[in-house]
Amino acid sequence: MILSIISPVFNEEKYIQQTIESFLQQEHHSFDIEILLCDGMSTDKTRNIIREYTEKFPNVRLIDNPKRKTPFAFNIGLKEAKGEYVAILGAHSAYDKNYLQACYDDLIATNSVGCSGRVITQSAYSTTQAKLCEWAMLSSFGVSGNSFRVMREGYVHSVNFPVFKKQALLDIGGYNEMLERNQDNDMNQRLIDAGHQLYCTWKTKCFYRPPADLNKLFKYGYRGGFWNAKSFFMHKRSMRIHHFVPFVFVLSLFACLIVGIVEILFKNTFYLISVFGFIIALHLLAGMIVAALSMSEDNDNRKIFLPFIFFGFHFSYGWGTLRGFVSKK
Repeated sequence: MILSIISPVFNEEKYIQQTIESFLQQEHHSFDIEILLCDGMSTDKTRNIIREYTEKFPNVRLIDNPKRKTPFAFNIGLKEAKGEYVAILGAHSAYDKNYLQACYDDLIATNSVGCSGRVITQSAYSTTQAKLCEWAMLSSFGVSGNSFRVMREGYVHSVNFPVFKKQALLDIGGYNEMLERNQDNDMNQRLIDAGHQLYCTWKTKCFYRPPADLNKLFKYGYRGGFWNAKSFFMHKRSMRIHHFVPFVFVLSLFACLIVGIVEILFKNTFYLISVFGFIIALHLLAGMIVAALSMSEDNDNRKIFLPFIFFGFHFSYGWGTLRGFVSKK
């Protein structure tokens, strides 16, 4: 039996060697592995690095993804995969040596259609900005308690970096190619709607690499928020309430600011402007409490900046959702 790893890549020269090595070093006994690296026509050294591996290892294959987007890579991989099972694994992550075997074992044991391991958020760099991004995305306040980054063991509503039964994905038509983001949420919900179960095991883990600087973190938040709005229009059931909390936060700020200005001009009162300031102060206070609790664990003074990082991330995320709702893109 074969298990096929499907990994979408694009300009991953900094990570791709480590990722492929973690695939090749997987310890398994229930299946053979093939590695499909679906490349969106990278312009850096990614393709050359992959070709070096394809020359040494016959089970490593370079697959072209001319449309570049992630769901196209997944669907191309599903068509090319020889395996009865597939693992949808990211190139920005590193995996325990037992990752595939442990996920496969618990998939069978729990009668699930998909199983993933525990996701550990860990930056590849130790710079202040990289660590702030890591801490923000490790926090339940930063990314919500329902994020895959803080997922508990057991039956879940979504799995990230999972092992799947391939036929189940094909039966529901593969990944939604209209979604540039959230295609995993969409797929997970469609599998559940089809009567399948998903499971997260803590018998193994992978290390997720967050954005390496604040500019990338805020852009990541904006794009995530933007596609939450688009996903809501396409498949409401794939979205959860926590996906739209930053949107409500940003909408409240704008409403208080705009109406507050009108209030000042026509009534010469400052009630809603005060509410605007209170919302910001309350958010920063919550961020300070979270930062203080986190500092009690490892006493890294750089965490004093976290309240502002939380605010910037939540604002960019909510702003992206607002733009997604009003944009015709």
